Amino acid sequence: MKNRNGLYLSLITTALLANFLLTSCAATKISQCQKIILTTRKIADKSAENRQTQDIQKVLQVADAFEEAAKEMTSLKIQDEQLTQFQTGFAEVYQGHAETTRQFVSALQKKDITTARLMQQQVKRLGTKELELGNQMNEYCQTN
Repeated sequence: MKNRNGLYLSLITTALLANFLLTSCAATKISQCQKIILTTRKIADKSAENRQTQDIQKVLQVADAFEEAAKEMTSLKIQDEQLTQFQTGFAEVYQGHAETTRQFVSALQKKDITTARLMQQQVKRLGTKELELGNQMNEYCQTN
């Protein structure tokens, strides 16, 4: 009888430990997802605030905000291998937005319509990539 009780206790302990480890891993994944999402929301809000502006200084401030978001994204402590790929992807998109926005403003100031149009197309491509990354990450973060 003692061996049987010891076996049950051992099995219960193992099950509880496994449950704890799985829960801890899920919590870590969730918290890492939340870190990335928080950064993406901040820059999305900043960008949306100034989307329709024609004030060059505000547009350049948005470029600065994108650059800051890229740095913030890169500095996040993310251990999950898949999430680090999303982290890198978002950082690259935000840095691309910053550079493209500055090139767009420069082209407008020089009245270089060809370059301005190219930069508009680049912004659209970056926006598409950002949306794809967001959808992929949301799907990954919702799975256990």
